[in-house]
Amino acid sequence: MFEATRQRPRILVADDESIIAMQIGELLEAEGFELAGVAGTASQAVDMARRLRPDLVLMDIVMPGGGAEENGGPADGIDACALIQRDLHIPVVLLSAHGEEHFLRRARRALPSAYLLKPCQNTQIRAAIEVALALRVHSDPAAPFRLREAHHRIKNSFSLLHSMLRFQEIQTADPVARHSLADAGARVLALSKAHEAMGNASPEALVDARVHVESLARTLFEAQAPPPPQAALSLDLRVEPVGLLSAQVVPCAIFLAEGLTNAIKHAFPGGRRGTIRVELRALDGQVELSVADDGVGFGGDPEELGRNSFGLQCLRAAAEQLEGTAVFGAEPGHGARVSVRFPLGGDYQSRSA
Repeated sequence: MFEATRQRPRILVADDESIIAMQIGELLEAEGFELAGVAGTASQAVDMARRLRPDLVLMDIVMPGGGAEENGGPADGIDACALIQRDLHIPVVLLSAHGEEHFLRRARRALPSAYLLKPCQNTQIRAAIEVALALRVHSDPAAPFRLREAHHRIKNSFSLLHSMLRFQEIQTADPVARHSLADAGARVLALSKAHEAMGNASPEALVDARVHVESLARTLFEAQAPPPPQAALSLDLRVEPVGLLSAQVVPCAIFLAEGLTNAIKHAFPGGRRGTIRVELRALDGQVELSVADDGVGFGGDPEELGRNSFGLQCLRAAAEQLEGTAVFGAEPGHGARVSVRFPLGGDYQSRSA
């Protein structure tokens, strides 16, 4: 039963037998739902659904049209079901004693959320209703707009937090504390940019990885790279147009943020010059993301360093989330390189699912 603190789903009952409609209404109230109203004809069901906007309609099949069928209105419950779901995007559960083939054939074309045959148990009605309500979000035309709004709000919150961390970093004299605040700020910025990228794409579309990676890399570099004459670092972006699933955007951003931050902090001690290269490319159905530099390289075995380095542990965790493996190595002759290769598109399933 639904908790009292939650808003109860409102259900419209459509049945021309008043006693049956009353019994169904009592069942719904006992199961924690709210009875939005009772319709006695198919046309009345459509009108009440349009006016009351219930969360679901529980509809009998064999019921009078109410006269509206002469003007193109519903002739029975199946017609009403098709109109309500198509025009109002409200799920309909059909409830009927008729299981004949011609009824089923018409019901299949109407695409109800469920088709229950009388007599059925109360638990069956409740189960069909709850499943239909749970699936409603996938057919709700407003859901993509709400999702984009959610990404926008989350992005703004992370952006505000990043600004606060940057301000605290500037005000802090302790170099160790400043490095910690810079690291935290980079991770928060990565999350902000990830939600910005997801908010700019429609839920069913792939996220433009080129825009996402280039934007995050430039923002991180401008925020963290020491300005001349303290150092003379340059950023080299070699990013191909690749589409990412929404579930890949956050771990991809975290991997890039950790790799770029580590290179800026450790690859060029003493103000030496250098270049950090960020690459993203598609290879045989996979995507490879890498951050390389021409600095001093790793100060030891990366596997040993990773045991005590939170940054390298974050790289491994992000790579695992992408269903890939973080690879630490040296650039030819000098420098360091971190990379991850992960599945592209439909071959990927988030391990957090």
